Amino acid sequence: MTTANTESNKQHRPKRIELVIVPGRSLGPFRLGSSLWDTLHFLSDRPQFFPSVELKYSQEEPSDHDFIIALPSNGINLRYDGSLQRLKSVECYDPTKVKLVYQNSDVSSSRTIPTFLLIYKSFGPTYPGEFDPNQSIYTLKYPGLAFAFPIPTRHQNLYKTSSDLPLEFPDGTTPIASKVILYSNSNTWQQAAVPPLPKILAEHNGNNSTKYGKSGKREVETVIVKPTKGITLNFPGPGSTDDKSTNNPPIINNPVIISLNSTTVQDILADLGKPSRIFYKEEDKMKIHSVNDHGNLLYKPPHPIESKTADITADDKDKDPLLVQPTDYFLNYFHLGIDLLIDGGLHICKKIVLHGNVPGHFDFQRYKRCPYQMLFPKNKNKNKQNNSVLVDVEDENVITGDMKITTMQELIPWETSNTIKENTPNGGQQKPVILTRGSSEQNPFGSTFLTGYDEGVVMEVMKNGHVPTIVLY
Repeated sequence: MTTANTESNKQHRPKRIELVIVPGRSLGPFRLGSSLWDTLHFLSDRPQFFPSVELKYSQEEPSDHDFIIALPSNGINLRYDGSLQRLKSVECYDPTKVKLVYQNSDVSSSRTIPTFLLIYKSFGPTYPGEFDPNQSIYTLKYPGLAFAFPIPTRHQNLYKTSSDLPLEFPDGTTPIASKVILYSNSNTWQQAAVPPLPKILAEHNGNNSTKYGKSGKREVETVIVKPTKGITLNFPGPGSTDDKSTNNPPIINNPVIISLNSTTVQDILADLGKPSRIFYKEEDKMKIHSVNDHGNLLYKPPHPIESKTADITADDKDKDPLLVQPTDYFLNYFHLGIDLLIDGGLHICKKIVLHGNVPGHFDFQRYKRCPYQMLFPKNKNKNKQNNSVLVDVEDENVITGDMKITTMQELIPWETSNTIKENTPNGGQQKPVILTRGSSEQNPFGSTFLTGYDEGVVMEVMKNGHVPTIVLY
């Protein structure tokens, strides 16, 4: 596991935060199903409450293992599904560091001790709990909520075979909760899974928040990708219902289609709203690698390399506007995990960049993970000429952001392109193009390399084989 400190301030004791318990749904501001990207930004904006934030993850297999945001000053661990990067459980392992409230009553605070009797009275009757003799822990479970009570060794025999509740020990003492775990979608918190996302995303898209994104288009559930053609973003939203008493309104899908070399910037702004940032390209640093055997330049820059914003000089103003090359520009949608490169002259989308938010990458936490599903026709004989119209999903291979490059290449029925590779002097094996961002101090994780396909897909690959960025053109 790798640990990253995002905030550290041990000189000041944090303010005691108040967390309202909503079983199976949320603990204070930490709502099940929320994204890793949102939570880390939320915590970094509130150092007075969360002075120490640690991110723990698997360096080699970040998608196969859970992410953990540890808040040691607050006694809280937030556990995220590694593939979805969505919150699936919240563990308060030191209730003395926070104030826990349920239905306007204190469960744990500076004046309230979370005893077994108090919790039983606050949350009501439930089934007998489970006793783990190896750890000497008694767990009391409610739907979406669990409390762990340490049992002294001398009292273990009382609960190994009995179903009685440990309201009080024979010596007059009482169990005190050492952990409070919030979860959903499972019978036990150890097997917690991310709750169904459509309902959560629909509620977020339907609220009146103005934090980011356009109303109704703030959270995307899936992005269906068809290489050489474009993408379809699916936004769940609350549907209309005549029955105002229902707590489960229908969920409808609000798709947005962005087609390469067709969709205009006006349509994009109308559908997705104002971008997080607009970035003007000054130069194409990959253009030198687009020279074919005949010396012709193939203008296919495969990656949006950072460059300074283009400024119009006095000399430019004196030139004939028809002779001045228009400047292309990116529309950056950080909360959707995508960039759209707009042709400066035609003002249509010419490239789409998908971001995986992979830890250890230079752009980690700049973009939310794009939940893309890239569709390729099934073809065991990888025919380079096969660029036909995509058919039904049953006849397609699906590539997702949690796959490594080797798995992706097995599912793509094309041959790897040579236009972004460097020829060796003896004409032998070709080396991939190396992409380095910032100095070693700015980017301690090192460089990445690029690989791609002439049909219109370029991938950035990390040393662990994961793909943080995909470009469609």
